[in-house]
Amino acid sequence: MWRKKGYTVAFVPTMGALHDGHKALIERAVRLADRVVVSSYVNPAQFNSKGDFVRYPKRPGRDRQLASGAGADIYFCPKTLYAVDASTWVEEVDRSQGRCGATRRGHFRGVATVVVKLLSIVQPNWMILGEKDGQQCEVLERVVRDLYLPVEILSHPTVREKDGLPMSSRNMRLTASGRTCAGLWARKVRDAAREGSRLAVSHLRRSLRGQKGVRLEYAEVVGGKLWVAARVGNVRLIDHRKCGRQ
Repeated sequence: MWRKKGYTVAFVPTMGALHDGHKALIERAVRLADRVVVSSYVNPAQFNSKGDFVRYPKRPGRDRQLASGAGADIYFCPKTLYAVDASTWVEEVDRSQGRCGATRRGHFRGVATVVVKLLSIVQPNWMILGEKDGQQCEVLERVVRDLYLPVEILSHPTVREKDGLPMSSRNMRLTASGRTCAGLWARKVRDAAREGSRLAVSHLRRSLRGQKGVRLEYAEVVGGKLWVAARVGNVRLIDHRKCGRQ
């Protein structure tokens, strides 16, 4: 309806549990477009375990308030985006390889499928994505390009806590000691990336030896960036940093 009236529309897809990183995306969308839609849908197809899906933080009341306060016109919160007998999937097979794609089988298929559904519903001019989920951005950019979807993707720089930890809904599940470990891990990722592409991974692995509470899942250099995933307790965290002295 808005597009027919000549309004521009910006779209911010989320899984809820909104924080200041999401707020920054919404505020950018408000500056860009006439109307802003924020979606909140915890997508079961992108989780690798039922337990992780169940534990994902959910706080719809606070989320709606944050989205509205940041300037969103619509807070779209569907109960489900899958028919009982759903049998159609969107799968990207290049940018989804390696990194998180190697350890989270089927994850990016779930991401691509639900985002295509949301784009079909919202039909925005722009979709705003956070660079924290960098590989996800790459996958969705390829999906939009290959399927000729009429939307432009804009990425927003990673929003970080004071100690360098990327803002994430999953951070809400960290214990007090886990939060301290996560901040230390984030600083070590930053310091390792500063060593340059050739030394970043080995430097990070050495620096994490003996650090209790952190289990490294992977560390890879791709496209001049150090990409890392780790578990702090049962919370999975990701980060990436450009290699070299900044």
